[in-house]
Amino acid sequence: MGDRTAEIGGANDAGKQTNWHKISWRLLKHELRRGELTIMAAAVALAVCAVLSLSVFSERLQLGLVERSAEFLAADRILRSRGDEVPTEWLQRAQQENVASARRVTFNSMAFANDELALVDVKAVSDGYPLRGHLETADEPFTQGVVAEGLPGPGETWVQGSLFQQLNLNLGDTLEVGDSEFIVTRVLSHEPDAGFNVFADSPTVLIHFDGLAATGLIQPGSRVNYNYLFAGSPADLQRFENWLLPQLDEVSQRWRNVQDGDSPLSAALERAERFMLLASLLGVVLAATAVAVAAQRYAQRNFDAVAVMKTLGGRKSQVAKIFTLHLLLLTSASIILGLILGIALQAAVVGWVSGALGYSLPATGSGPYVLAIATGLLCALMFSLYPLLRLLKVPPLRVLRRDLTASGLSRWLHWIISGGTIFLLMVIYSGSAMLSLALFAGGVLAMALLLSISRLFIRASRQAGMQAGSSWRLAMAGLQRRAKENSMQMLSFSVAVMLFLLVLALRHELLEDWRGQLPDDAPNYFVVNVANQQAAPMQAMFERENLPATAMYPIVPGRLTAINGTPVRDAVSKEERDDSEYREGFGRELQLTWQADLPEENTLREGRWFAEGETGVSVESQVADRIGVGIGDELTFLIGADEFSVPVTNIRNVDWNTMQPNFYMVFSPNLIDNMPATYIASFHLPEERRPELYSLFREFPQASLIDVDDILQQVRDVINHVSLAVTFVMVLVIGAGALVLVAQVQASLEEREQELVILRTLGARAALLTRSITYEFVVLGALAGVIATIAMELSIFMLQTQVFNMEASFHWRFWILGPLVGAGVVALLGWSVCWRLLRQQTGNLIRQLT
Repeated sequence: MGDRTAEIGGANDAGKQTNWHKISWRLLKHELRRGELTIMAAAVALAVCAVLSLSVFSERLQLGLVERSAEFLAADRILRSRGDEVPTEWLQRAQQENVASARRVTFNSMAFANDELALVDVKAVSDGYPLRGHLETADEPFTQGVVAEGLPGPGETWVQGSLFQQLNLNLGDTLEVGDSEFIVTRVLSHEPDAGFNVFADSPTVLIHFDGLAATGLIQPGSRVNYNYLFAGSPADLQRFENWLLPQLDEVSQRWRNVQDGDSPLSAALERAERFMLLASLLGVVLAATAVAVAAQRYAQRNFDAVAVMKTLGGRKSQVAKIFTLHLLLLTSASIILGLILGIALQAAVVGWVSGALGYSLPATGSGPYVLAIATGLLCALMFSLYPLLRLLKVPPLRVLRRDLTASGLSRWLHWIISGGTIFLLMVIYSGSAMLSLALFAGGVLAMALLLSISRLFIRASRQAGMQAGSSWRLAMAGLQRRAKENSMQMLSFSVAVMLFLLVLALRHELLEDWRGQLPDDAPNYFVVNVANQQAAPMQAMFERENLPATAMYPIVPGRLTAINGTPVRDAVSKEERDDSEYREGFGRELQLTWQADLPEENTLREGRWFAEGETGVSVESQVADRIGVGIGDELTFLIGADEFSVPVTNIRNVDWNTMQPNFYMVFSPNLIDNMPATYIASFHLPEERRPELYSLFREFPQASLIDVDDILQQVRDVINHVSLAVTFVMVLVIGAGALVLVAQVQASLEEREQELVILRTLGARAALLTRSITYEFVVLGALAGVIATIAMELSIFMLQTQVFNMEASFHWRFWILGPLVGAGVVALLGWSVCWRLLRQQTGNLIRQLT
């Protein structure tokens, strides 16, 4: 304290209103020279660096994912309109906003060739299509294609391979569609926007938009989907979107991006965003915790300075100005340092990741920089508010009595301010209340557990330690003597260890669980429109050719018409009607099936599966919640000309990420099994056997094949992106955790310094003191590791069940790893920080204290 007192006393002007800023500046320079502000400055700089690097990296990685995944729409955005074209002014406005556009019109029609006919999906596209991705064509059906240049010319068409089977086509044959004839010039092997509707089993016939009118197929009342494709920079798209959305008809028009829909790709992108948000939140929370701990240390180190100022006549308002300016100067310098480090770190990591992924990540805007600066200010000011209030409460008498500290402030105020700030940072950063709540609840639970049982653990440890050697007895006596302070230290240790374990669980448990849902032999083809008499021979073919396949699922088209006798809104219409007389429905035809057993990857949420001879229907859980039905409700269906009612027997959870047929409605076998049905299945075909497809399915000419290999690969790419992001976050979390631990150990250095003086004076050897300090930190770390593991397990349970929609699992390895990591890391850091004191002579320690 002596140097600082002389610095302040030598000024001899604490009471002068005009010189308070000079005192603040001199105090800052003095403490910087002494290294007193290292932890505080490092904590703020780390928080800014973590937020900036994580925000920029996550945003650029997410933009890269969405940009590459946009290939599955053939555009960045799509406007879909049923029945009517949109005004030409809308396309002109897109051009004005530098947004490229193209048109795609789709409808079903009959196609004729070689005295055969088949139902096809006609797709007429304009120049520029596709705006994202590419078309691929081949010379033979079911073979690897090459990237196509341009589109079919006038009078030409490219058709999918399955139509070659159905119509016995060859290249050069004539295909009749409506009033027009087209020459088949190429096999259409890949469409970027083929989508993931496995029940859309009609093969595609691709023609140029200019040849559409000549077919005569577009008539008033025709069931036609007009699709308008748009692509451009995020800023240009956002401006166009803001202008367009207020003008859309919500009934017949829909604005879409790749993250909309129920496909595995959109689900994967949504889950990837949650993974990266959660991983980034962990780094932000730990950095904020380091600032909170450092702020406490900052206040304690300045109690003497405030007492001297007040003794020399300084008023409370002047002291407040001095330390507020002191804090602002320190915060500003730390934020600048954090920005420099964050920019350098994210540039290095993005460069490495771009090399690993094989493409450059898109640039980001100014948002992450504003967020990083706001985080630094919020952390420094809010976490320093309570310590600053304590500083102002320090009495002048502390100059004579060092045991006097601030009084009159409730510690609950500190918890409320700190907890509220951390939760606010989480919500601002993530924009997800559920994700923030899951993580925050785990932290609060860890704190509650710690404060309630830490002293019991410390007391039990002391009782056990009294039975051991003198080093253990000394360590346990120190634990008991500093029970309150040790409880606070253990809280910080537990938070640091818990967040480290959470990131580790994300990296090696949840991420692997997600990756495990798409194994290497996951189905990459769907076969649909299989006739009843072909189902058994096809199943036998799968077994004979050693192709892993799902069961053959029967499909019967039907409509939901009423719920408990109340009609549902079934048709999409612009006509005005009294919607109060209707229940929520689907507005379209459903694909219904029946099963004697619960389908794979389905679990029961409510009710029980069908008993033998029982009549009922099983409803998918999200559908049940949307249309508001539960066990025992009566659903009325129309299949063909038959209408019947059936009770809801159970509610199912369905994993839509699996590449197998899934259904909204599954009936008991004795209800619709006598109705005409086709069958669907999925199977895995190795890449090297792809040329065999044509010969394998030659005997099943009516069946249609849907290739989902591209979607599978894209989902795997998404997982690999997330894996890189979480690995990057883990490095930051380790650094932030180490800073928290060092700050907490340094907070107890003064008290330990006093103890060392007394014990050295009484003749204690250095080896004894070294062992006792090591044992004390080992016990603290191990207890913190146990509590952190409990809180981590509960947080993972909430994340698996509420955020990521996964099955809950027990992570036994972390119950071993948590205490070991806590004991080892805390003991190592504690010993390294206290090593300077242990090496000093007793006389030097006494002089420092006086």
